[in-house]
Amino acid sequence: MDERLLSEKTVLLGASFPDKVAAIRACGELLVAAGYAERPYIDAMVARDEMSTIYIGNGVALPHGTEASRRYVKRTGLAIVQVPGGVDFGKGNVARLLVAVAALGEEHIDLLTEIAQICVDDEMLDRLINAATASELLSVIAPERGDAPEKD
Repeated sequence: MDERLLSEKTVLLGASFPDKVAAIRACGELLVAAGYAERPYIDAMVARDEMSTIYIGNGVALPHGTEASRRYVKRTGLAIVQVPGGVDFGKGNVARLLVAVAALGEEHIDLLTEIAQICVDDEMLDRLINAATASELLSVIAPERGDAPEKD
């Protein structure tokens, strides 16, 4: 995975939220703070879940904006929020890992493919959900980066 897409500053570990909207908004705040998106993108992420759940299964949710909200994306990037206690996405779906996406053009297709591969690997997913540090989490996603994740 391209190291410019994810860094320690877009990883939040050990989070807890009262509901899915708060969790989605926290993901959006990370994307905005990292310069991947403008603030209106956060509302679009919430709207996207209202249109059709962003819960993708196996304890993972994929917050992202609506098609119309792409104009608020500055550059492609990811944020990962670990929620050990889980957050309810309805119908018995509890997410323990949220992988937020802000993507320009069709770049999100490759990102979604990489994320899907991670999420179907139970061992890798368990390591992400239980990572104690952002560096540890990043080493699971991009082991070729070694112990030197981007810290910008």
